[in-house]
Amino acid sequence: MKNADFILKITIVVLILLTGCEGKERYYRPDLPEKLSVLGIIDADDTTRYILFEKSFQVEYPEDITDSLRDLSFTISNSSGVIYSFQSGHTLKNQSLIRIPDSITFITGEKYFSQAKERDCPEISSEITVPDPPSGLKLLAISKEIVTNYVIECYEVADGHKVWLDVINLSFDNNKSKDSYYALLVESYGLNDIGMWVIGMVGKSYMEFALRQSNIQGFFSMFPGLTRYTFDPCNDYMLIENPAHAYFMKASNISDSKSTLVLTIQSNDVKTIPACPMYYRIRLLSIPEEMNMFEKSLYNYERNAGDPFAEPVYLKGNIKEGYDVFAICRSVEIHTWCSTKI
Repeated sequence: MKNADFILKITIVVLILLTGCEGKERYYRPDLPEKLSVLGIIDADDTTRYILFEKSFQVEYPEDITDSLRDLSFTISNSSGVIYSFQSGHTLKNQSLIRIPDSITFITGEKYFSQAKERDCPEISSEITVPDPPSGLKLLAISKEIVTNYVIECYEVADGHKVWLDVINLSFDNNKSKDSYYALLVESYGLNDIGMWVIGMVGKSYMEFALRQSNIQGFFSMFPGLTRYTFDPCNDYMLIENPAHAYFMKASNISDSKSTLVLTIQSNDVKTIPACPMYYRIRLLSIPEEMNMFEKSLYNYERNAGDPFAEPVYLKGNIKEGYDVFAICRSVEIHTWCSTKI
């Protein structure tokens, strides 16, 4: 029966992962008036194109919030006029996700404007200029190592069980002519292999990675709206949804014309999904300064979470009369099979 329950849980994971990786985080904003919040991230070169609306909340427990969005309207426009519009004729659940069609083109250097209105909140607006796409992203090397002395307090790792570490060496062109900002994301496709159970392809999942070496300073933060899945081996392999993990960089932080990074990704550790990565999609985004500023404040928000003595962190964005950020990005990506040699 225990094995059957485990198979059922893995099957549910497969279904969740195959439906996509958008996530919905909520941020506690103490002592601030209720306003409309928009978390909009559009990748002009990818299918990451979502706008998440909610009314801000000022209570500690978001599950207590039952407010709704009424008569919500939203537009995106450029110098030629409106290129996308949304109008809700009925009440929406607070935290409503809108996906922007892939057919809409966003052009480097062009300025775009967003406006949104809800019945009980002031109208909000923002403007953003699309950055240049990143260039020169290259895979220099990929190898596999074995993690020694791996321990989980609540889980007895079997003798002979091998925890892997993929080591990925990357470089990309550093655009010093402009104040450029970048974000790095890693997705993986693979197998789930826990104990004796091998379940087939589980779809895509964003991966947590560490930085072993780099010539460009930056910081790790969540990438809002995208989800990274893990198992909790200490709680009957409960599926945990986490915000996607990204590394944010500023081009002016180095003098070199090339940025180099060595990433490490751990797997087969009874927590990571997929347990056995087969294929990586490495994505480098050029992001606007406004998004980098928002991510930096989000980094401070996460760092202070749970500290009763920390000063409240207010998320900085570019939404006038509202909260959070509307950003349009450009991206490039490379794909690689995982190394099988140790």
